[in-house]
Amino acid sequence: MLESIHADLDNAISESPPLTLVKLSPVGYYGFRQATMVEPFWNAYFLGLVISLAEKIEQTRINEDEKKVFSYRYEWNEKKGSLFKDTTWISYKKQCIEYSKSSDFVLQTDISNFYPRVNHHKLENELKRVDSSTDIPKRIIKLLSNFSGTISYGLPIGGPASRILAELALNHTDFHLKSRGIKFCRYADDYTIFCDSESEAYKILILLSEKLANDQLSLQKGKTKIMSSTEYQEIHQFLDPKPADDDLSEEEQKLLNISIRFDPYSATAVDDYESLKDAVRQIDIIGILSREVNKTKIDQTVTKQAINSVKALTEENQVQAFKILLDQDNLTTLSPVFTTIMRSVRSVYEDLSDEGKDIVDNSLLELFQEENYLTKIELNLNYIVQILSLRHSHQKVELFVKLFETETNHFLKRQIIVAMTNWENHFWLVDIKKQFTTLTTWERRAFIYSSYCLGEEGKHWRGSNKSLFSKEELLIRDWCSDRKTTNRPILV
Repeated sequence: MLESIHADLDNAISESPPLTLVKLSPVGYYGFRQATMVEPFWNAYFLGLVISLAEKIEQTRINEDEKKVFSYRYEWNEKKGSLFKDTTWISYKKQCIEYSKSSDFVLQTDISNFYPRVNHHKLENELKRVDSSTDIPKRIIKLLSNFSGTISYGLPIGGPASRILAELALNHTDFHLKSRGIKFCRYADDYTIFCDSESEAYKILILLSEKLANDQLSLQKGKTKIMSSTEYQEIHQFLDPKPADDDLSEEEQKLLNISIRFDPYSATAVDDYESLKDAVRQIDIIGILSREVNKTKIDQTVTKQAINSVKALTEENQVQAFKILLDQDNLTTLSPVFTTIMRSVRSVYEDLSDEGKDIVDNSLLELFQEENYLTKIELNLNYIVQILSLRHSHQKVELFVKLFETETNHFLKRQIIVAMTNWENHFWLVDIKKQFTTLTTWERRAFIYSSYCLGEEGKHWRGSNKSLFSKEELLIRDWCSDRKTTNRPILV
């Protein structure tokens, strides 16, 4: 399929235009940004194009050893199937703490609306400098133009291909700062710059604004701040590393000094995971979460790290943590990290006891009963439905039927079709079958999977409607057949 697209890109775009779903993703307490989902076949092709240049792009960036640019350092790992090194936002912040100790002032800022404002023409010029011998840069820009609705700027937010391209888009600015001997750290669109005086900080702020403006980018006024290094260190006190056995360090400092990342492919994976569990269990995760939910506004870095640590706790403590995290009275305070909570729940749900699963299910269902505003955010809704789909109940079936009939979110409807298939709700699937020609692309592909749940009726339907299937749908039909034969259901 991807080779066919590559052989004649213009014809492929004409026959099957790239589809995208753009949804709002919460940022902090009151902000939102767009998150983009690209149709899987086109997303795979787009990623393939970018990966083919990723090594060259990485070579053009400031060397990682200089400890200036921390985000998305490309390194393909065949064994793990990963694209980036393990440098994290916390690694970036810890280095910032160290640099601040030898400076008097700190300038902290980030780029306003970065991904949607990346200029395609300037990005194409950079790509051609990386690869002047093939038409890969032109193909990447053609796809970006289609993804953004033919306007000449914007990267799809959320995928690894866009992250690689975004780093390339900021390369010039990084080198402008470096060439002037400016001490700085950057992670994605966040800059932290270290200065000897407030005057110097203002001068660098002007320089940074000018260089970004050359690329039609600007800084967020509300997030730009010049502060003393002492104030900066006080704000980020929990990130100042302290060993777990230091009696004077706070629990939060110990937590942030642990790497929660775990490599299941390591030769010492079992021992590594046991060590991780031992380290986490020495810290009062429940106490940290309890303190955070009693604040007016949480420390998002600490709270996210605590939530991500839940998977290493005992089941008893996992359930206790989820009682805190999913309590209706706490969710407003925890709203900036709601998707992190959902990912944490999803990662351990199937290992919970029935009692633990009941607590999770009832808490999530209560969100709909109370018409909680968190369910009005489509991305949140997708996460909630993904978890609820893991175990059948009549109450969930009623909810899913209602959501399918009232929501316009195509991906949500796709999720519901898959869930109802895994629950073998034939009565509902037979009715959806009649609507096949009016379903969206996302829903049609899900129903092809559903047809294998309908036995002979489904087989007859596939035979009768074969001529209606696109090339992609024929491929999905064969894939679903293989999943059915090997008894491997598709997860929501």
